Amino acid sequence: MSNWNKRIRAAREAQKMTREMVVQKMQQFLPESEKAVSTRSLMSWEAGEREPRVTVGVALAKALGFEDVAVLYLDSEPKLNQAGQQRLGEYRSMLLHTAAFTEKPEPTLRLLPVYLQPASAGTGQWLDDDAQEMTEVDESVPTKAEFGVRIAGDSMEPRFVNGQTVWVKAAQDANNGDIVLCTLNDQGYCKKLRKDENGIALISLNKKYAPIPVREEDEFRIAGIVVG
Repeated sequence: MSNWNKRIRAAREAQKMTREMVVQKMQQFLPESEKAVSTRSLMSWEAGEREPRVTVGVALAKALGFEDVAVLYLDSEPKLNQAGQQRLGEYRSMLLHTAAFTEKPEPTLRLLPVYLQPASAGTGQWLDDDAQEMTEVDESVPTKAEFGVRIAGDSMEPRFVNGQTVWVKAAQDANNGDIVLCTLNDQGYCKKLRKDENGIALISLNKKYAPIPVREEDEFRIAGIVVG
């Protein structure tokens, strides 16, 4: 016969915890739907009169300092019947679906170049193709990104702020509405591209900046499309 109820009481008394203290500590591990656990509930578990539900049992084990729930509820050489095996499976399933009890995979990292000279989200700055550093990035950076550029200025706020790194896919052309990294007369810009019957213009997201028209005599080149 299992002695799990005796182990509950022994663990509580060994830590000099009252039933009120145990129930109070359980609250941090219980879902909202189970917050009504009381000292009367704990008394009935210790007496072996009732068994806690799966989520409550896990919270009780953690409140008593047991990281391995099985240590508290299973005898050293358990022989589970079909109902016991089903209950054990329920505990396992619940634990596997609870973030606090599952291992998190290591993030996938990769190296991308980031240009040290910022592209302007303001008046325009030169983009130096040679000054760059390799930066380790995680999965939050889109897989299609090929390099990064730091933003200088506030003309692309609120989407991009001063000092933020934007991630870019190399491209020589872009569609109307794309956010592009480009050079205009040797000045580097990060702007929204507008193409219409009036020609090409570089648009700031911050309304206090006027559009920058691209004239026929200008030297204009798209270096990439911002993807993140």
